Amino acid sequence: MKVFVSYSSKDLADVETLKASLANGPIELFIAENSVKPSESLASEIKSAIKSCHLFVVVWSNHAKESDWVSQEIGQAVALGKTILPIVLEGSMGLPGFMSELKYISAEGNRKEAIDQACEVISEKYEKRKKEHEEVQRKQSDSDAKFWLGAGALALFLFSR
Repeated sequence: MKVFVSYSSKDLADVETLKASLANGPIELFIAENSVKPSESLASEIKSAIKSCHLFVVVWSNHAKESDWVSQEIGQAVALGKTILPIVLEGSMGLPGFMSELKYISAEGNRKEAIDQACEVISEKYEKRKKEHEEVQRKQSDSDAKFWLGAGALALFLFSR
């Protein structure tokens, strides 16, 4: 599962904590600081990562509020209909515009607990997506088996004539 993390570079320590908590699992985090290589187009890589992500996490803070990048990333995620998980670092902050109706994780008082909660939500979404994918594969396998069974029956019928 691909997860895009939107954040201000001034909040990178919190983002790195999230990354470390998910490091040994199957979840692929896009963190621009680490995911975009020198000489690559930052805007192009970010746009592509948002488009292909399954979950958009925004680390919301006063720094993020002041960042042009974060607001543009949120706008793209909303426009693409992405599921958004906000983590609010400062408790007195509300979420902006199109995210204002979302339930968020508050990191006020205990950031480690908030990161742990975010990891739980991300893991739950991964498990749900994994089950959905397995169900699609099972249905495809069943459909393929029925096709070949029918094809075999037709061949037997034709050969017996």
